[in-house]
Amino acid sequence: MSSYQGNERRRVQRRKLVTFSPSTFSINGKEYRALMRDVSELGAGFKLDGPHEGLELEPGSEVAFAVRTPYGESQCKGKIVWSREEDDSYIWGMQFTELSQDEQDPLRSYIISPF
Repeated sequence: MSSYQGNERRRVQRRKLVTFSPSTFSINGKEYRALMRDVSELGAGFKLDGPHEGLELEPGSEVAFAVRTPYGESQCKGKIVWSREEDDSYIWGMQFTELSQDEQDPLRSYIISPF
């Protein structure tokens, strides 16, 4: 991962992922596949390409994710902070509300690794 270049508004440095991490989540009974674009100790950014009709991630709503990293798959939950449509994509940022503190957890390993 390489560090994000630009004006950083967060309290911790986020890492823009060199390779996006495939993720799945369900909301209102429908499953979606997205890509995790960046990650930090506090949260992550996601992107869903293609059809996303009816998907509205309201700020403050909590969503559970399954995220696949180079170290394996991990589970996390987060509160949506912002979301918007961009071209044919839907992008959003979330703040972690549940994230394993175990350094062996694949997502935790990904966050602290220099990868």
